[in-house]
Amino acid sequence: MVVTTNGVFDDVLPVATQAVMDRFDHPLSEQAWVMNDPDRRDRCYALLLLGGRAEIGLRQGTITCKAPALVWLPLGETQRIKTGAGSYGYLLSVADELVARHCGDGSGGLPLRFAADTVQNLTPVEGSDDLILLRRSFEAIRSELMQNALGAGLVVGAQLQVILIMVLRLAKDVMAQRDKHGPGSITFQRFLQVLELHFREHWQVSDYASVLGISERRLGSAVLRATGKSPLMVIHERVLREACMRLEQSPLGVAQIAYGLGFRDPAYFSRFFKRYMGEAPGAYRRLRRAAERVRDDTFAAWP
Repeated sequence: MVVTTNGVFDDVLPVATQAVMDRFDHPLSEQAWVMNDPDRRDRCYALLLLGGRAEIGLRQGTITCKAPALVWLPLGETQRIKTGAGSYGYLLSVADELVARHCGDGSGGLPLRFAADTVQNLTPVEGSDDLILLRRSFEAIRSELMQNALGAGLVVGAQLQVILIMVLRLAKDVMAQRDKHGPGSITFQRFLQVLELHFREHWQVSDYASVLGISERRLGSAVLRATGKSPLMVIHERVLREACMRLEQSPLGVAQIAYGLGFRDPAYFSRFFKRYMGEAPGAYRRLRRAAERVRDDTFAAWP
């Protein structure tokens, strides 16, 4: 059973017992859910964290994240979820049968089943259209489950598709990496999944090898065969892609972006960024935004 530390689970009327939405809203103490009921083992989970922090215990390893965050947890992966005091957002529990029903066969070009089968810890940009859309979808599911009106199951399924599409959209770097290098080895694919979960925590290569249950040498060989690069270079490139995306899209200052990426010292983040990108984060942001304004002016001048 999913229970909270205060003994109350604020669930709502499920659609055919296949979906439950919990909204947590600035509680004064931390909240915890433990997924130990056999009835919950056929469940996938989606956490939309709009404020605060969360810790998620998996079968292997732990995810720590802070808002804004979208975490998708496939069947059988989740052991426990804990949110800090003052956190707010949504936790969706959905039967894998319902997920499968709305994933389609991939003929539309969207591998929703792949998204549903992969642990994802994603960071929507604060104030972005993506985050607004996600919030609306979670709230729409909650509303439908509360009312349980005619066609509620169809609405919940449609909004579930939106959430999975957003998982794919926000995980486009992972998908691009997967497509670029082909299937690769199982070891390499597992490394990419673990990397997506922990790149903000500045893990060493040895940490990834330990979680994967292999030696550093074996991990290095698998990554080198797939990419021609060392694991450390792949790790750094993932951090840099995230940094570039946030610098281009987020209104936050460079120091706040650095902290959000796990850098304790913004000056070190600036040196790290400049070493690989050839320019400081602030300069990178100014150049990209200037280029964007030029493109906007050009498009505006079209008849």
